[in-house]
Amino acid sequence: MLKGFKNAAELDFTLEENKQKMEEAFRQVDAEKGAVYPLIIGGERIQTEDRITSISPADKGVLGYACTCSREMAEKAIVTANEAFKTWSMVPAEERIRCLKKLAMLIDENRFILDAWNVEESGKNWGEADGELCEQLDFINSYAMHMAELDKGLELVDTDEFNKCVYIPIGVGVALPPWNFPFSLFGNMVVSAVVTGNTIVCKPSSDTPIVAYKFVELCEKAGVPAGVVNYIPGRGSEIGDYLVEHPLTRFLNFTGSKAVGCRINEHAAKISDGQKWIKRVVAEMGGKNAIIVDSSANVKKAAQGIVNSAFTFQGQKCSACSRAIVMEDVYDELVDAVVECAKALKEDQGSGRSNAAMGPVINQGAYDSITNYIEIGRKEGTVVYGGNYSDEKGYFIEPTVIRDIKRDARIANEEIFGPVLAVIKVSSFDEALDIANQTEYGLTGSVYSEDRDNIRKAKIGFHVGNLYFNRKSTAAVVLQHPFGGFNMSGTDAKTGTSDYLTNFLNLKSISEDLTD
Repeated sequence: MLKGFKNAAELDFTLEENKQKMEEAFRQVDAEKGAVYPLIIGGERIQTEDRITSISPADKGVLGYACTCSREMAEKAIVTANEAFKTWSMVPAEERIRCLKKLAMLIDENRFILDAWNVEESGKNWGEADGELCEQLDFINSYAMHMAELDKGLELVDTDEFNKCVYIPIGVGVALPPWNFPFSLFGNMVVSAVVTGNTIVCKPSSDTPIVAYKFVELCEKAGVPAGVVNYIPGRGSEIGDYLVEHPLTRFLNFTGSKAVGCRINEHAAKISDGQKWIKRVVAEMGGKNAIIVDSSANVKKAAQGIVNSAFTFQGQKCSACSRAIVMEDVYDELVDAVVECAKALKEDQGSGRSNAAMGPVINQGAYDSITNYIEIGRKEGTVVYGGNYSDEKGYFIEPTVIRDIKRDARIANEEIFGPVLAVIKVSSFDEALDIANQTEYGLTGSVYSEDRDNIRKAKIGFHVGNLYFNRKSTAAVVLQHPFGGFNMSGTDAKTGTSDYLTNFLNLKSISEDLTD
């Protein structure tokens, strides 16, 4: 079935042609700065006086303003999406797939400006931004392929009756995407709803509303009818619970913190007046990911993998490594190698516009939280590299390595979501696995080992949704590494797969007696 599918290729920014196109895109971004982005409900642009200011994390400059959705407008969005569902749900899958194919073409045509806006608003470098765009293209192409297969229904036993069992869309969804992947994860939530015949109300992150707006514009240009995709930035305190609890809301698709994800799950479980279904929640809620290094490992390779996993995009990935669990006989050698790799990243730290390896963290709140954890780490272990930070210009934090951390330390158990690595010494591989599994999360993990017994043991006993061997714990690729985690990391959704689409579909069994 996967024959013909090919993952999108990232741009090579060492080529002068691509560098020049990115510089041109940044000039276009500069020309667009300060614009006001309205709500989009049923295709209508709606201006509001209350607005969210989008700030560049690299220099704290104003990028633009997103109109803020009130509870009244949230009601309008849900009702509009419900009306659109009545017609969109009847549109053949072939036509829905055509819209996705057109969307992919438009994304590719607008690639550089989309990358540039992502760099500006999220603080990514060029490669991270384009990698995210490629992921979105992969989501679109995989979902188009999978929906074509799902549309055939289930294979059934032949009888004298006419029998079929078909997938049907379920209704109005609410997309609650994160700021750290404002294009691909926002887009993933949109296209999975659209291709399955559902409609969606999107509340993007207040940190990255412009990137989301650009995506919704392209959906419109691709031929997605008005009301199928609705854009309503807003404050969670004002409209979050309202969207979740609305009786017309059929499913919630969320990526973010454990606290918010659990709140959504709790409120979605309550039956509102007029509600006719049990709501579905698809949630991805972060992690406290570990990389284990045993005595047989290639230490230099392991150190590079740990540093790339822990510090690229400033550690602001739910898959990022935040714990290195290392056998005692290679511990000192591994720590020294990690420090050397971290130094190379630090030397190239700067703003996204410079395409530096590391840039700023997303906002003041994140900066304050991460730097507080660094100070906690100073008390719980020894900072052997980094530990410095400044928010004078933007929100910049050095890659920070803290060794000699005990398994019960706060920075060994609490999600930091920043460039802070806790290094833990163990005396056995069993102890390493035990520590790796001790947190409430279960998203990604990696093992560096040449010991087949340890590898077999980890395959069974390392309880994470995405497990890697002798490679980093980040950079899952669509249909190569289906992504989603266990426990408090979420509902193990496995994005990019046909299983993911069935979260937004019902199976309907139909039988007709053909005898007289």
